[in-house]
Amino acid sequence: MRPFIPILLSLVFSVSIFSADEKNQPVSQADAHKLNPDGSIALIPYNAKQQQKMDRLAKEVDEYHAGINEKLKFLNYEKKIKDSRYGQVSYAREIHLPHEERYVQHTRFVMKLKGGGGAEGGGFTLDELSFWSRKSLTQPGKEPITTYRELKNTTAGGLKGLVLVVRTVTVADDTTLNYELEKIQNPWERIKLATVYRDRLREVTRAIDRYIQSKGAVEAKAVGDSILEISIGGDFQEP
Repeated sequence: MRPFIPILLSLVFSVSIFSADEKNQPVSQADAHKLNPDGSIALIPYNAKQQQKMDRLAKEVDEYHAGINEKLKFLNYEKKIKDSRYGQVSYAREIHLPHEERYVQHTRFVMKLKGGGGAEGGGFTLDELSFWSRKSLTQPGKEPITTYRELKNTTAGGLKGLVLVVRTVTVADDTTLNYELEKIQNPWERIKLATVYRDRLREVTRAIDRYIQSKGAVEAKAVGDSILEISIGGDFQEP
């Protein structure tokens, strides 16, 4: 029976690793404490499944970038691009949940563009896209804390330029941390960050589409109302 025990333990360990992978948990932490020659923490490499996820996300990101580039023609035609930038903001929201501290949150996105000039459609193309949020603690009796978060990416290719910037401001301190996608140790955290960026791109696309749709709807209503008014007439006669 003794030789059977190591085999059984090995089988259980293998099943555990597979289950962890299916739940998007780190498959192995064997390299979690490995250091690079310069003393920095070595990255845990992607396994095959994780690499497939990242490749798919990078492809989707490129597709969304291309779609937004097409919509820049409309934004330029509507004279909404100022100083090679375009963005939208959300209303400030006060969050007050039971048993949680009260805070106010602002969010926005900003597109930095390049090109322009006299080319057809303005000639603008997307250079960098950033999603920004500010969260300010407003709980009475608590020290004021404001946290700024910015998720930004260049459009040079896929997700290579993706970075998360976190700035925390208190009465006594002001600190900024930068998390570059390709330098985050845990592969699942890299995938989650890339997924969030992909999802926010989808929201930007929908926001611009709603603007285009509303513009068309307003014009259609104005023309429709005018057609109705001009179609109503009486018996004509000499003045």
